[in-house]
Amino acid sequence: MQTFLYIALILPLLPAILSLFLWKYMNLGQRWFAILLWFVVAISFAGEIWLWLGGESNLPFFHVYILIECLFIIRIFAFLLNNALTSTARYILSFGFSGLWLVNVLVGEGWRNYPDYIHALEALIILTLVFKWFLKMLREKTITRPQKTFEFWLCTGLLVFFSGNFLLFLFSEFLLTIEMSAYYAIWKLHIILNLVLYLIYTLALSLLEKRRHDSVKKE
Repeated sequence: MQTFLYIALILPLLPAILSLFLWKYMNLGQRWFAILLWFVVAISFAGEIWLWLGGESNLPFFHVYILIECLFIIRIFAFLLNNALTSTARYILSFGFSGLWLVNVLVGEGWRNYPDYIHALEALIILTLVFKWFLKMLREKTITRPQKTFEFWLCTGLLVFFSGNFLLFLFSEFLLTIEMSAYYAIWKLHIILNLVLYLIYTLALSLLEKRRHDSVKKE
């Protein structure tokens, strides 16, 4: 289990470092994604360093991680969906989620408890945006080979991760009451899904790497 945790901690560095080399070839939405990757790396390592220095819990870092991840992904989908996600809808989602997150931290579950419901709410928002993108793609039929695009793999990674984890987020408190072997097996699945997510992120960015090579050849 500990080995999986260390791999999950280090793996986000792979797409994050790749994004630095591809920054020049990214559009604005992809650059927001690259910045998100570095926020993930910074918060994850800060949480581990906090524990290493003797901190009782790194769950406050996880609360911040959820807020930043959700807000950035909403911003990224504003570019992916274009007119399908209006500025008004984006502001409602962003400020609404931020408000609920703040209430949850101050008078709800608090900093030092696992953010069950706010994490499930984040998953619900992101899955809604992902489904909206897939429906837009199928309706407009402007992308002839979606499997060759960054956007397709980004949405696929989010779909796999958040659909696989939604019930886990929602009922994580209940999972504490079951047999420990089953509890660890379920959370090992969560870690595996996390690894899959960042591998898919890397795949999505590798398609931009191909674009970079094509650009260099033309020059």
